[in-house]
Amino acid sequence: MGGAIAALEPVQIASIFVKAGMYVTVLLAAGSVINLWLLAELDSVASGRLRRLAAWSAVAGVVFSALNIPLRAAFFFGSIVGAFDPIMLQVAVSSPLGVSTVVGSMGLAAIASIKLNRSWTRAVAFLGVVLVVISFALRGHATSDPRVAMSMLFVIHILAASFWVGGFFPLYDMVGRGGAGAVRTVEQFGQAALFMVGLLVGAGAAILVMLAGDPIAVLTQTWGQFLALKLIVVALLLGLAGLNKLRLTPMFAETGDGKPLRKSIRWEMAAFVLILLITATFTSIAAPEYAG
Repeated sequence: MGGAIAALEPVQIASIFVKAGMYVTVLLAAGSVINLWLLAELDSVASGRLRRLAAWSAVAGVVFSALNIPLRAAFFFGSIVGAFDPIMLQVAVSSPLGVSTVVGSMGLAAIASIKLNRSWTRAVAFLGVVLVVISFALRGHATSDPRVAMSMLFVIHILAASFWVGGFFPLYDMVGRGGAGAVRTVEQFGQAALFMVGLLVGAGAAILVMLAGDPIAVLTQTWGQFLALKLIVVALLLGLAGLNKLRLTPMFAETGDGKPLRKSIRWEMAAFVLILLITATFTSIAAPEYAG
């Protein structure tokens, strides 16, 4: 794993950071819309802020998604010159990544409309979430055999991850202002999280087995070692989530002091960003070899 990092080329480094930025912004945009629908106790201030966050994240997501195209062209060409080569750009646009980027960008544009807060924008934004989630099933490992099963698992995995990422800001916002509505919001998120986290972990485990075959044997591969690092951070994230639900949320409800819970949410945010950065790294420099 260390050798793979040391051997990184400029195009790969750029790809990692662009891909990580895309993951963060796209999941945040989709997750913000999901949480606007699920968290009925959000007050008008939190709802307005979350709509703006969804819209600006969607705009940033379009930019990061588009940047993946010239970087893929540079990868095909073998140097950064390929990012400006019309033929290589056409190849990249015609690839599964290009199709996925178009579908995802359409979804993000629909999500951005939620900032207008009109009667029709929520329905349009929800359609955008569907397109964004589907876009992840049109590229990368999601196109592996068995195609239908892999696509469905990726849709579930991305949907659950979006919910979790999108919940950080409204929870942090509501807890910071306190009150009964904040307590109900945190409790409501916790109830939904039990189901969503189960989907996230279950789908992720199924994807791992289908891609790698033998989860133990895959640890001998660079891809598997990055994945193991990711799973360690995921375990820490799950521990923080458990702490929030079992200890910090009841403490907040009893005392009204939201500082410990907000601190834990900040650590959750940091852990999730790290997970997405690790994911961007190993999907950019290594691929699984079937080890079953």
